[in-house]
Amino acid sequence: MKTKAQELGITDFPYEEYDDNGNVTYWENSRGDWELSVVNDIGNVTYYESSGGYSWNSKFDNDGNEIYCDYNDGTKEYYII
Repeated sequence: MKTKAQELGITDFPYEEYDDNGNVTYWENSRGDWELSVVNDIGNVTYYESSGGYSWNSKFDNDGNEIYCDYNDGTKEYYII
């Protein structure tokens, strides 16, 4: 499977994509390593995935405090604020 940069024919690295708020949502280097992030309106990363197979989902309260994180290895963390 091709990476996003390979599909687009990108040769200038690192390759980055940004959301409307200027947050990096995709990053890739010349070796084909990549990271994908979903960022909420206040800049918190709510989802992360990497080419190495690591990923997690986070939830935040209305003040931007992380209250829960679910990792792809089955680990779950709850935070008391």
